[in-house]
Amino acid sequence: MASQPSKSVHMSEKQQKNVLIVGAGPVGLATALRLALAGIVVDVVEKESRLGEEPRAVAYYASALIALDKMGVLPDMEKAGFISGGFCWRKPIREDGEGGYTMGDVIARLPIPRDTKQSHGVGGILYLPQPELTKLLFEKATATGLVTVHFEETLIRIEQNASCIRATTRRDDIETTFQASYLVGADGGQSATRKLLDIPLKGHSWPERLMAIDFLFEDPNLDPEFPSQMIVHPIHWGIITPLKPVEAGKRTLYRCAVSLDQEDQTPVDEMNSIAHVTSLLEKMLPGPRPINAEIIKSSLYRIHQLCASTFRRGRCVLAGDAAHLNNPMGGMGLSTGLIDSEALCDILEMIILEGKPFDLLDIYANERAKAFQMFVDPQTTQHKLRVQSDPEFVHENWLLQQLNNASPKILEELGLPLFQQWRVDMKGIVSQIL
Repeated sequence: MASQPSKSVHMSEKQQKNVLIVGAGPVGLATALRLALAGIVVDVVEKESRLGEEPRAVAYYASALIALDKMGVLPDMEKAGFISGGFCWRKPIREDGEGGYTMGDVIARLPIPRDTKQSHGVGGILYLPQPELTKLLFEKATATGLVTVHFEETLIRIEQNASCIRATTRRDDIETTFQASYLVGADGGQSATRKLLDIPLKGHSWPERLMAIDFLFEDPNLDPEFPSQMIVHPIHWGIITPLKPVEAGKRTLYRCAVSLDQEDQTPVDEMNSIAHVTSLLEKMLPGPRPINAEIIKSSLYRIHQLCASTFRRGRCVLAGDAAHLNNPMGGMGLSTGLIDSEALCDILEMIILEGKPFDLLDIYANERAKAFQMFVDPQTTQHKLRVQSDPEFVHENWLLQQLNNASPKILEELGLPLFQQWRVDMKGIVSQIL
């Protein structure tokens, strides 16, 4: 007979002003840091034994950098990462006549000027691998003295009443109950929080799988202003982007996310083999064959367009991938989660510190769901379909045509939704209601 798990109860001394966050990824830790800076006690529970190191997000738009700047981490991000002026779409590699390959022609470029800093506070696209951002947020959050991260704690139960939530986690045979005023589920696409709250995801999953590959490589077709390149192809579409500043004549750490052929019969346990991953890079990278790339790590994953039916149940709310999932073309996934975090913290600060009604959580839930459904979902869907095209005809796409003939005014108009629809002025909305 299995032994009965022992139980303990964890309650903050400042119970009426504490928040429990499920998930120690960048969205959960960003939320913890921001709340702690406002004087709110936070516990974070994480089922894994350490911070995540998977090759995922790398780029952050100004809309997300505004949120990160409020947390005081932007200077450290700029020091650890680098800023690019935009990205481009290219045709696939082609033979160079000497036994190797060269990059395909540029189809269009999307410049994101650094001088947007003058009007929005930050500018360009900042590149920093997600694990490095996660570590930075962890260090900043725990340094406040108000954030405690509990590793190897798996969420198994949520209860709530009119005044608090009680969440039970399990580690080995020990169950711990955390009591808090509010719970934030930031525990990713397989969110236990969302499942325990019985909140379904609505949308669809794409049939393609992506392989994310981190590798060292010297790019002979270096374009320092537009180092991120979306490769247009009906089957093997994807993106190549540097993870570190690119220097001519030197090897750089890159990320390649490439779509697999749906007819690929490679067994799942061989997908991440050096031979299979190398064969994928050979479809994407320029240079002689065999390719001169050192593979660091790879990860196979499916892609989705999914949104939770609601982002709120009582005193529990969802943020980031726990609330919504989109394909990675365009780099809007984690940035959307960080913007969620900013909006949620605005609301929680008003509720906890200013005594405003906790039903303001509905404003967060509804506004962020609307931002995903009306902006992020269609934008990322079109990003994916645009890249998954015949490279000989993709120039007919309206956006690429505009970019190739873009005046500063057109570029500004194209960028406005990133601030007016993606971000939400929570305080402004609340001031109109109360």
